[in-house]
Amino acid sequence: MFRALLLVLDDSRFETLRHANQDELTQLKNRRYGLKKMKYALATVREYQDLSVMLLDLDWFKQINDNYGHDVGDQVLIEISQTLSQSLTDESIVSRYGGEEFLVVMPDTKHDSAMMIAEQLRLNIAEHVMKIEGLADFNVTASFGLYTLTHEERDCIAQGYKTITQQKTVARTSPLIKPIATQRAESKIASMQKLPSDICQRLISTADKALYEAKHRGRNQVVSANEMWAEKEGGKQLLYKSR
Repeated sequence: MFRALLLVLDDSRFETLRHANQDELTQLKNRRYGLKKMKYALATVREYQDLSVMLLDLDWFKQINDNYGHDVGDQVLIEISQTLSQSLTDESIVSRYGGEEFLVVMPDTKHDSAMMIAEQLRLNIAEHVMKIEGLADFNVTASFGLYTLTHEERDCIAQGYKTITQQKTVARTSPLIKPIATQRAESKIASMQKLPSDICQRLISTADKALYEAKHRGRNQVVSANEMWAEKEGGKQLLYKSR
């Protein structure tokens, strides 16, 4: 009986965690858990690997809700989520970021590859036919904003952040020699904090600017923030300009 009770408790714990990490409607990872996985991906990415972030938003989704009702809108979100899950590999982190917006994080993915993946996703969504009972079949489209954090820029950000962290540590340090245990503890903390705490939000915000540009250009297309910066600035623009 005790063993059976443990199994029941384990199952209950698993279900609780699953529901806490999963979007109830789409069954994708929810925003909170998606960001948690993104932070982990950034912390574990290897030295010479790039990481790409994609934000996509369904076009004219409000009109679908207004014209057909929220039940139809929910069905559209479910089917688009299934398209995303079926189109991407297990290494990709797919989450519902909010409303009709989805976040895709692709570790170890260079810019050219990420653009190809985004374009294929755009086509898969546009070609998917929504078959809703009682309604004529219809299609939806999505706009994409993409940003690739190269390993060169990541190293630059990490080095700049390390320098600032060290300066703050020195400013707080007394002239007395610290105990060895304290030095080791601080060294361990510094090694864990290789990137700024807001790095994920900066990456998403950058992809969001490209998404806004895709909407501005007419929707149903992929826009790269990297290419936007190259066109407007004549070169690369860093996430953390002051570092």
